[in-house]
Amino acid sequence: MHRKACLQTRWRWHGPRASFRFWANKGVSMKNQTGDFMNDPYLPWADLAFRDNPYPWYERLQREAPVYRISEREFVVSKYSDYVEFAKHPAMSMEEPNWVKPHPWHVFKESVLFYDPPRQTLLRRHFNKWFTPKMVAEWAKHTKALVSDALDNIAQDGIVEAHHTICVVPTHVTMCRIFDIPEDDIEGVIENGLRIVMAQSPASTKAQLDDAVEGFKYLFDRCNAFVAEKRRNPGNGLADALIEAQARGELSEAEVVQAMVNFFFSGAPNPAYVLASTLEHFTREPELFDLYKADRESRQAMINEFLRLYPPEMSFTRYNKAAVTIRGTVIPENSVIRFMTAAVNRDPDVFEDPNTFDHTRSMRESQMLSFGIGTHSCAGQLISRVEIEVILSAIAERYSRVELAGSPAVQHDDRIRNYLTLPLRFS
Repeated sequence: MHRKACLQTRWRWHGPRASFRFWANKGVSMKNQTGDFMNDPYLPWADLAFRDNPYPWYERLQREAPVYRISEREFVVSKYSDYVEFAKHPAMSMEEPNWVKPHPWHVFKESVLFYDPPRQTLLRRHFNKWFTPKMVAEWAKHTKALVSDALDNIAQDGIVEAHHTICVVPTHVTMCRIFDIPEDDIEGVIENGLRIVMAQSPASTKAQLDDAVEGFKYLFDRCNAFVAEKRRNPGNGLADALIEAQARGELSEAEVVQAMVNFFFSGAPNPAYVLASTLEHFTREPELFDLYKADRESRQAMINEFLRLYPPEMSFTRYNKAAVTIRGTVIPENSVIRFMTAAVNRDPDVFEDPNTFDHTRSMRESQMLSFGIGTHSCAGQLISRVEIEVILSAIAERYSRVELAGSPAVQHDDRIRNYLTLPLRFS
């Protein structure tokens, strides 16, 4: 049996490997009352066993402290019903109170990651028209061609490092084509994207925060160069549309660049993590791959269930502009509330046998929340779903079996899930 290598220490790039996603968690350090990241009974953020498999801790949290007060102004919500009601509550905001310390993610201050409506709504309108079902169907043609090329180039023994080759490259290049920007240095984009997201944990170290600064420098330098080139040589992509919106006075220069950085680094990680998790799951339960191959009608339901089990982003934070009461706990104004997406996706009050794959769940049980909820839900969720289906279906059309060809390597923290490598054998 292959053991999964779990790399929790500071990571350095050694080849084509990585994955992640894009909601900001921003400068919040959620220590418990004693400032201990390791020994909190419910959420030991820095504990390696917790990071590898947090679900036993989540189960206890939901039973004993569904609204958990970590400190005077830091709270955690872990039950499905509370998440659905309060994550989109009018009091919830992306705008930080003044007690939040400076953080590398403040480079996104003029983006949907920090804006509330109405500015957030106006900015998203510029993206949404590029991700309609009709447009996504066109972008998916690129994904299909890219994954087909990748599968064509697999050696005769069927062995491939699937995370980068099958999961990352087709999805990243598709996003580059949406923006009409260069597709080069994919490894650099993924490396530096990983550096910035590893600074989102409540237990991120100073070294990780410093790494994030360097990662952001790379990403912003690339996107500033893209904008400069677009001004000299316009094209027909989303990048051009944003620049044109700036020329009309609808967006600022900072909003254009920050939006580009956000999509540029995040175009691959979300679908790539779900894809890699699904492919590895197929190695454990090959009958599910058989079902995916044979039953086209079940594919959407199966993907939905894999999304429930394997959210790339485990949680997100909001700040309440007014006091709220959840399950009798009064949360004072200007607190930070962490909504535990991964926990609510396995809430036993909603999902029977929540740790088990079951694509035949009822409509109520199939309402997973991996893309968030409300006005700040993931802008790329439709294209992510379609890319996942296109890539899995391309594999299913060619192969009858998916097996591990080595030990997967992952880099997880309490908030983000990442594969570094996934060696597979297709046959």
